[in-house]
Amino acid sequence: MNREQLASHQPLRIFDELIFENIVDDLVSKGFSIQENGLPEFITDALLTRQRWIADEEYKKAGIGRSFNYQKAEEIRGDEICWITGSTPEGPLWLDWCAAMQNYINRSLFMGLFSFESHFACYEPGKFYKRHVDAFKGQGNRVLSLVAYLNDDWKSEDGGELVLYADSEDLIGTRVLPKIGTFVVFLSEDFPHEVLPAARTRHSVAGWFRVNGSVNDNLDPPR
Repeated sequence: MNREQLASHQPLRIFDELIFENIVDDLVSKGFSIQENGLPEFITDALLTRQRWIADEEYKKAGIGRSFNYQKAEEIRGDEICWITGSTPEGPLWLDWCAAMQNYINRSLFMGLFSFESHFACYEPGKFYKRHVDAFKGQGNRVLSLVAYLNDDWKSEDGGELVLYADSEDLIGTRVLPKIGTFVVFLSEDFPHEVLPAARTRHSVAGWFRVNGSVNDNLDPPR
């Protein structure tokens, strides 16, 4: 599907929920779900189309922290990011699919997921993201993390694995090769993780489902 077709395409409202059921089962049993080749082909195609059209100037150096605590720290993470909105033909399809996942998980697990944000991430050869958590217990409203991969013909020797650790004491972890169509969902507060350096440019989409932390009309996250 090209960009012109996507532009006139009405986003699908009904998705195959079998993959969502698999995610729910995994979240209940182990707190994370690794779905190799689980990303629907039409979602992969849409994300690849958008990723290939992103101009260099649209990517920004990623940092750590939010709002007033934000800072760039290339010794910790070296990726460049481009936030996903509904302003491009491909964005709504991805966001609709993630919304369908959010609704299914809420119906099944009563997690109270309220919103979703995501961005493209590009790691040039040798770049990495050191071990971290997406949300500290009791201090954030990111509760469920999602990472999807867009890398054709990715082999083990290319590196760039996501390493998902069971807890702060785990030194081995579970490695996920960033092959196209693979995606991972995990509890944001519970699983430290890192991105290992890769031998070639590595593309992914990272996203977070959040609960509503707005208080007294102060939006969370701050904009």
